[in-house]
Amino acid sequence: MKTSKYSHFVKNYTYARFNYSTLFVRVLPTDNCNLNCFYCFQRKDDAVDMPWELFVQVLDKARELKLGLMSFLGGEPMLWDHLYDALALCSKHNILTDMTTNGTLLNRETIERLGSSGLDALNVSVDTKSSLSASKKNTLFNGDIVKALKTAEKTYGMKIRMNGVIFNNNFEDIKLLLELSKESEIPLSLGFIVPDLKSDRNKKSYFSEEDTELLGEIVDYILQRKKEKYPVIDPDSYFTNVFKFIKNEYFWECNYPTKYGWVNVVSDGTLRGCTKKMDDSDMTFLSLTPEKIKHYKESLQEPVKECNPFCYSNCAYDSAYYRDNKLAFIADNFSKTF
Repeated sequence: MKTSKYSHFVKNYTYARFNYSTLFVRVLPTDNCNLNCFYCFQRKDDAVDMPWELFVQVLDKARELKLGLMSFLGGEPMLWDHLYDALALCSKHNILTDMTTNGTLLNRETIERLGSSGLDALNVSVDTKSSLSASKKNTLFNGDIVKALKTAEKTYGMKIRMNGVIFNNNFEDIKLLLELSKESEIPLSLGFIVPDLKSDRNKKSYFSEEDTELLGEIVDYILQRKKEKYPVIDPDSYFTNVFKFIKNEYFWECNYPTKYGWVNVVSDGTLRGCTKKMDDSDMTFLSLTPEKIKHYKESLQEPVKECNPFCYSNCAYDSAYYRDNKLAFIADNFSKTF
């Protein structure tokens, strides 16, 4: 099964080099979440979940447009009633899948169901060992959960990864997270907090030039751990360039407007330009054609230029970096991620 998925991905990746397609699709089946982390603005309390019938149509359309990888995001995707059926249907059609979860709904039963449904990569968000007012994402500090995840990885080939958010008062927790990653041999992706572009809320937890000394300590610490073979998967430049970010310099380009950028589809079937901005459009995924994908990507270029200097999402930065350093991605990350 895995070999068939990889072959299918490579075939459609090759197609995407010369054509506009939906190689990478993010499905956000719900914007509901059972947490309210202070730094997160990817949730809605009045969200409506994606109907099963619509998901099937979206998957069929994505396959028609040469889908290679479907990612499930939210909100919290594990709140969606149809998650396991959706993963199984993707596997039936040899589609690679990954999912990002806050981890609160993980237990032996749900981990087993994710693995048996064919999920290829599970990204678990974790920020702190003890529950902070800022974040309650600490599931992976539960040894039984880690053991169950490692069992699923061995049994089903479901790759496990940690995601952690660095804000200006959780450095000690990040140190603990690095140790957990090393001890459990679970790859870790670390990202600096992304400011809410629509609000100044919780601004005190964002980094600024006043935090240069603290950032220097954080960056040096992480890079030293990387030298010691801790499994941090973000490129060194993500950390060293944070000093440019706090000065709002334009030094990297988001992947969204490119052929390889994610196409985000929300619960009603419309497109969302950026998961951070929650900027839903009137265009529906089911209406897409290669020509419309081209025009849609082009329409994102100017908005991205405006927000790029104020955003430092590690998933966006890493995608852009590995877009231009493909051999580095294969060498450093592919085996860990899929």
